[in-house]
This record gives sequence, structure tokens and C-alpha cells, in this order.
Amino acid sequence: MLRDDSDDEGDTPRNGAMPRARGTHLLFVDDDDQYAKGALAKIRRFAEENPGRIGIFRMRFDHGLLLWRKPVLEYANVSTQLFVVPNIPEKLARWERRGKVIGDFVFITETAKLQGEPIFRDEIVVFARTDRRLIRRGLTRIRKLPVRVRYHARRSRLRRHLARLR
Repeated sequence: MLRDDSDDEGDTPRNGAMPRARGTHLLFVDDDDQYAKGALAKIRRFAEENPGRIGIFRMRFDHGLLLWRKPVLEYANVSTQLFVVPNIPEKLARWERRGKVIGDFVFITETAKLQGEPIFRDEIVVFARTDRRLIRRGLTRIRKLPVRVRYHARRSRLRRHLARLR
């Protein structure tokens, strides 16, 4: 476990830790997420049944949205804590931001080029919190409106926020 003082969403500590990892596979988790009950057993079983293959599992946000609808590697449908990656040092990409593309997507797409297409698993292994600051910020702005308008504005803002996450 590493403490992240960098300003790059955890890319620096992950890049520093990977060469020191000794296990057969690498897992990553963010400090605001938690593994589901039985997740490590599911991940371990996947690794045993699919040696040398990348696994990408599913995540459920606290508002109910599941991450990735179709099993295709696309920007914004994968996240760090869903990966189980074979620990093959010469076949691991680096975590780095490329313009607006965040490090976890760069890492997994480049690693997949080196190790082969990932296998998508339907099992939920992580529960993640949404960024409540976005929701709170929107609600603060509409609190001064009449009750009926506030209700519709809140629903509309939440719908837009959820659509951005999809």
C-alpha cells in the first residue's frame, strides 16, 4: 500500500510500486472504493483459470450505476480497481496521463497491446462512491428556488450527472 502525495491521480506511486511487486498478478484499488464480499476469491479464481490473461471486472456506484455496459475496452468504461493484470514486468505499460485521457485507461490499453485482449467478467468486485461534490454543488445553487422548481431542477441535474458517468 502506498500513500499518494502526487498530483497525478495515483500514476506516480503505481509506476513505482509495480517493479517491486512479487505476486503473479497486480490489483489496484482507490482509497474511496471497497471490494465486494468475495471479490478476492473471484479474482483469484479468474487468475487460476486464465493464467496470463488480463481480467476486467464490473463496479457498482453507490447510486446504482454499473460500470461498462458492453464488454469492450473503451475510454471511460473501465477503472483502475477493476483490473487484474498478470505481473509480467516487460509486458506492463506505465500509468501516465495523455492529454485528457487518464492514466488507468492508458495503462490498461497499452498493457492489453502487450499481453493480449482482456477478458471481461460480469461479476461485481468493487463498490465505488460517486463524486458527491458535483451533486452538492448543483443542489446548493437551486436551494433558493421555489419547492416545485427545486424538485424538477434536482432531478434534472442528477439525470445529467448520471448521463455523464455512463
